Amino acid sequence: MTLKEKMQFAFNQSKKIIIMSFFTLNVGIMVVDGLPDQSKLGERFMSFVKRYQALVMLYQPWAMFAPNPMNTNAFIEADLKFDDGSTGVWKMPRPLNINGPRKVLTGDRYRLLGQETLLPNQNELVWFDVSRFVTREVMQAESTGKNRILKEISFKRYQSRVAPPPEAPLIPHGTLSSKYDIETIFVYTPTFERIRHEATNNRQ
Repeated sequence: MTLKEKMQFAFNQSKKIIIMSFFTLNVGIMVVDGLPDQSKLGERFMSFVKRYQALVMLYQPWAMFAPNPMNTNAFIEADLKFDDGSTGVWKMPRPLNINGPRKVLTGDRYRLLGQETLLPNQNELVWFDVSRFVTREVMQAESTGKNRILKEISFKRYQSRVAPPPEAPLIPHGTLSSKYDIETIFVYTPTFERIRHEATNNRQ
């Protein structure tokens, strides 16, 4: 066997090893993470790969499946109040409104954030982080626009429950919700100071 043939053989073997390793790792994560009960070995394996799993979003909540699948569509928007009395609306990106590679990479993350994380009276630290993010984003836009000062952010949750048959007629896949219950669930007052912030996380 010539040197060229040996290198080609080694290259082909390396490709097989890489493909099999990738396949085994990903299938292993899905199988172990999907088990109702994990052994100590399974828990140790999942703790080892958790950063990779989060990066590639290689997980699936049991709530997606029977017997009690999720039946609520929800997303977050925010009403903005400025120092001159004017108002505006900040809209969180949603998979519905994202296109291209960004939809694949971030669409489901925004869905999880708006539907399962930003809930009333829960995850207060996440609410503060999102509020600061919105403040920075709005003020950056204002610095090249009307130069208004943001005085208050009122986050609203839009929620639509999809009733299963026979409670309601079957809705074809891909049909968008048209009616939402709207609830103000978090109010944030930017102070533009380094430490002090004021907010309420109560149902209004």
